[in-house]
Amino acid sequence: MQKIERIARLYPEMMAGMGRLRALVHEGMDLTYNQYKTLLTIADQGECSLSDLARELEVAMSSASQMTDRLVARNLVHRATDAQNRRQVIIRLTEEGRALIGELQRGILAGYEKVLVRLPEPEQEQLVQAFETIAAILNKLESFGQKTKETS
Repeated sequence: MQKIERIARLYPEMMAGMGRLRALVHEGMDLTYNQYKTLLTIADQGECSLSDLARELEVAMSSASQMTDRLVARNLVHRATDAQNRRQVIIRLTEEGRALIGELQRGILAGYEKVLVRLPEPEQEQLVQAFETIAAILNKLESFGQKTKETS
């Protein structure tokens, strides 16, 4: 079987497995995965414009705006007009948002621990190495795509 066919056959199975893993690890989280990802993106940048957030999340501005509105309503982020450019909206985490991220990250680590203890030690290491390999290769693909865009 060719590599392309093998990937095509394995991809749905892998995504289903990743969905189950995410459900186990994020069990009890009072946020959607996309809301969590939004909070992490804002936390990583300290503050960001709505357009930067949309670009980082790879969503439309309207989707980023709706997500931000939901997080503002929960007092997890603060949304304000940029003093230097009144057309730009700046988003920052609130203290509650920072505290929630810390709490969720501790819960996620505990969730991964629950998953890993179900496996024997050699399989735990295999799983971690597989994740490291996949992440490294996918990151190469991402940077390759950016170089291709820059040169065209």
